This record gives sequence, C-alpha cells and structure tokens, in this order.
Amino acid sequence: MLLYGCGTSSELGYVLAQDSYRCEEFDVTKEEMLSLLNRARASSRNCGYKIFTPAGPLTWNPTLARAALAHSTNMATKDFVSHKDRDGDGVVDRVAIVNYQWSTIGENISAGRENSAEVVSAWLISPVHCENIMNRSFTEIGAACFHNKDTKYKTFWTVVFASPKR
Repeated sequence: MLLYGCGTSSELGYVLAQDSYRCEEFDVTKEEMLSLLNRARASSRNCGYKIFTPAGPLTWNPTLARAALAHSTNMATKDFVSHKDRDGDGVVDRVAIVNYQWSTIGENISAGRENSAEVVSAWLISPVHCENIMNRSFTEIGAACFHNKDTKYKTFWTVVFASPKR
C-alpha cells in the first residue's frame, strides 16, 4: 500500500470499464471522511514532532469533491500514485478546473486502502498527512475514492483541503 501526502453530489459523467468503480458509495465517503477528520481535529494531536491544538470542524464542499474524484479516477485509470498527474498538473490545477477560488489548499492521497477509516488512520500516523488534517487554515474538504481491480493498488483516494477566498 502507498500513502502520499502534501497538501460529489454532482456526478462526473464517466463511462467506465466494468471493473472500475468508486470504492464506497459517495454518501458513505462524504459522511465517513467528514466525521473521521472532524473527530481527529477535535483533539490535540502530535503529528511527528509538531504538536497541534484542536482545530475547528471542516465542512463538505461538493466542488472540492469533484476535484478529488477527478484525481482519484485519473490515478485509478492510469495506474499511478502521485500528487502530479501525467501532464504535471497538481491540486492547484485540479481545483482551478472546477472553479473553486481558494486562499489555502492542500491534498492527501492514498492507494491500496479499502475504506475511509483505514485511510484516515494511516494519514494520522503520517506526520505530513496529519499536519494537513490538523491545519487550522483549512475549513472545507472534498473527498473521493475510485477502484480499478486491474491496477497494482486497486483503490485510489484523494482528499482536497481548502479555505475559500474571501
């Protein structure tokens, strides 16, 4: 399993191969990811050598979820795990495509884990991922998972953290 970190209710109309699909139902990912991340942010936490005090709750943003789904789908259909896609585009580019105006932005990705709980647990023991989760400047998230059984890791997760430009 790989884990990389840095920093929708409307479906994207993908025509998918029979063996490719989103991992969890969208509503499950939305509720679980938001609940797990907010539970983590509600307590002080040690992320590597940095201590974080509790951070405010995150809210769900369907526009960020579209950006997350686009990246998870891209990783799953092209069998790679990276914050940069094959064209060199990163989270800033993906969020620009969905027209989200941000003041702060970050992204966590993971591959090979089967559900939101596994992913968040792994992120919380990784200092860089944990720092994104506890970052007080982030107020919104969008998350998505995509599965392709014909790839090395099978499941590909993306969470986009951001705060809107005011």
